[in-house]
Amino acid sequence: MMKVLIVDDEEMMLLVTSKVLSEKYEVICASSGEEAIRLYDEHKPSLILSDLLMPGMSGFEMHDILQKKHSEKIPVMYMTADDAEDLEGLGLDKGAVDFIRKPFRPDVLLRRIENILGNIEQIQGLKEEASTDKLTGFLNKASVNQTLSEVCLKERGVLLMIDLDSFKLVNDIHGHEMGDEILVQFAKVISSNVRSDDILGRIGGDEFVAFLKEIDEESVVAGISSRINEQLLDKARSLMGQDMSIPLGVSIGGVFVPKDGTLYDELLPKADKALYHVKQKGKHGYSIYGGCNEIPVIEVRSAEEELKKLTMILEERNTSDCAFWLGQDAFSTIYRFMLRFIQSYHGVAYKVLFTVTPVNETVEMATIAKLSQQFGEMLNKSLRKSDIMMQSKPNQFFLFMPELDDKYIKTVIGRILNEWNESDSSESARIEYATELVKADDTEIEDDKRKHL
Repeated sequence: MMKVLIVDDEEMMLLVTSKVLSEKYEVICASSGEEAIRLYDEHKPSLILSDLLMPGMSGFEMHDILQKKHSEKIPVMYMTADDAEDLEGLGLDKGAVDFIRKPFRPDVLLRRIENILGNIEQIQGLKEEASTDKLTGFLNKASVNQTLSEVCLKERGVLLMIDLDSFKLVNDIHGHEMGDEILVQFAKVISSNVRSDDILGRIGGDEFVAFLKEIDEESVVAGISSRINEQLLDKARSLMGQDMSIPLGVSIGGVFVPKDGTLYDELLPKADKALYHVKQKGKHGYSIYGGCNEIPVIEVRSAEEELKKLTMILEERNTSDCAFWLGQDAFSTIYRFMLRFIQSYHGVAYKVLFTVTPVNETVEMATIAKLSQQFGEMLNKSLRKSDIMMQSKPNQFFLFMPELDDKYIKTVIGRILNEWNESDSSESARIEYATELVKADDTEIEDDKRKHL
């Protein structure tokens, strides 16, 4: 039931107004602005219905104090017996949601409040939908980043980065529908192991964060980690069969707040570092940043077991059926390795540079930046798994395509350009490209060619 805080220094008006509203809403009464401020902090009502002119503190003054204190819009509806024409305009300028004159008809007051609270509820629902991950019900990445940036500055607790181990294998073996169901069950498991006021968010496909308030003991994190791993495995077996052999579980990296900092952007990498130690130790566990369990544990396994374990870890993240879209550092390392491979085994490859340019001077660079991202995504999906690419500039993409010679390069580029030219984006941007063949003897078969389309 939604709450309405009624503020009036006249006891009879409080009784009458409370009786009108109490059939539909939970009513809280205050006889002064000072009392209203205290009750607002305690009950967080959906709406304040306040007399305007009161001794000591007016409704306007109360509204100003609440707005400044909470740094948010406080829904206030004013009521007054004063017939001054400028009062209503002044109230609306202050941010009031409505204004009603005393004496008022009870049914009119009730309808007005129903309309106000209906709109507030709808707006809150839209905000919640925009900030929530639809699959898990957790905060989405943008919302959790904003929320935790504020929370870490003023609250004590532990920030956890949580990663689902071997989740890719669920999608590969049982399909994405099963993968989605596992994520739903994981959300239920973790929600049942934390409190209602703890904060949960999804920041990637199988990556999550949590902030557990007032927790500063490693034993609590250890207990949560153990329960989540055990319960998630039970859920997975109930869905995929008791003979399910996927090593599904969670790895958790934690950092204590404010002990190790209060800035979320600095705390998250620390939690990620602790998570990395869990991965090194074989997953399905936890690690605290700067803690003793951050030291890798050396486990004795056979060479065959180690090989299988390492292969599983390395292949787990290989979720894409497209080309490798890499950052410059990673691209540079692989690029140099591929050149050595071509030289040693007499292979061939093509280098291609695509540039997204405006069709004329009226196209803004902001539009080109957006279209460049679209082209990059299209390019990534059009290439082979063996191709690698990087975004060298905001509007430029560099490709390295092994085992592709001059017999096929025109066909590949033609297919990419045709797909772009058939899209609506080609009306604002054209694609230029340059190519170079790489052979074992490192001689250039073709000079760089630039074509304007």
